[in-house]
Amino acid sequence: MGDIITALKEFGMTEYEAKIYVSLLSNQPANGNNISKFSGVPAPKVYGALQKMKEQGLVFTVSGGNNGKQVRYSPLPYKELLKTKKNTFMDQLQFLDHSLEEVSSNSDVNWSELFLIEGYSSSMEVVKTAIDECESEITLSCWKREFDELYELLLKAQERGVKNVTLIFDEDQIEVPWDNFTHYKEELALGRHSGELSIVIDDKKAILLQSLEDSPHSVVSNHPVMVSTTRNYIRHDIYVNRIINDFKKPITNYYGNNLEGLINDF
Repeated sequence: MGDIITALKEFGMTEYEAKIYVSLLSNQPANGNNISKFSGVPAPKVYGALQKMKEQGLVFTVSGGNNGKQVRYSPLPYKELLKTKKNTFMDQLQFLDHSLEEVSSNSDVNWSELFLIEGYSSSMEVVKTAIDECESEITLSCWKREFDELYELLLKAQERGVKNVTLIFDEDQIEVPWDNFTHYKEELALGRHSGELSIVIDDKKAILLQSLEDSPHSVVSNHPVMVSTTRNYIRHDIYVNRIINDFKKPITNYYGNNLEGLINDF
C-alpha cells in the first residue's frame, strides 16, 4: 500500500489525496466519516482534500442514504485515471522534446570542457572510457603500472584502426603492434615524471593524471591549446629520448650519466 501511495504522489497527488483515492477504490461510495476511517486521513482534513480532488476530477459525489440528503463520494475509475495521466505525460514529453531541442540549438557548441576528477580509480576510468571511444589516434606517456592496466584497451583500439603512439617511463623496450618508446632510465631524468600519465585522444581531448601525494587526480580538457600542448609535450619527450638512445655515449659524456648537466639547469 505504501508503494501505491508513493506512486500516486509521483502522479501529482498529495499524500492525503492518494490515501483517500485508494480507500475509495475499495470502499465506495463513502461519506466523509467513513473515508477518514478507511484512509487514516484526519477527519478535519478529509473535506478540504475531497473538495480539491473533486475540482481535479479525481472523485465525484453520489447522493443517497438518509432520504438522499447524505453526500457520498466515489473515485474516478483507476483505468480512467491512468489513461488521463498517460496522455498528459505523453503530451508533456512531446512538448519538452520539441522545446528543449529549440533551446539547445541556440547554445554555443564551441565551448571547452575543463574539469577535475578526484581519485586514482575514477581518473583511470575516465582514461579507459576515452580510449574505448577513440576513433583515430592515441598519444600516451605513462608508467608501466598504468600501461598494463590500459594495454587490452589499447590493443582493441589498434585492432579497430586507431593509431597508437606510446612512451613508457620505467620499462625496457617491449613488443607491441604500434610505435612504442622507452624513457632514459637514470633516476634524475625519470624523477620529473613521477606519478604522471598524459594522453591525447583523437587530437580532441587531453587527460593529465597525477597519482602521487595524498590526493591523486586528473584534469580533462578539450580546449585546443590544452590538447596541442599535451600532444607536443609527449612528442618532444619521445624525440629527446630517441636522441639519447641513439647518441647515448656522447650525450652522457657531455651532460653526465644522470643528464645532471642538462636537467639541473632549471
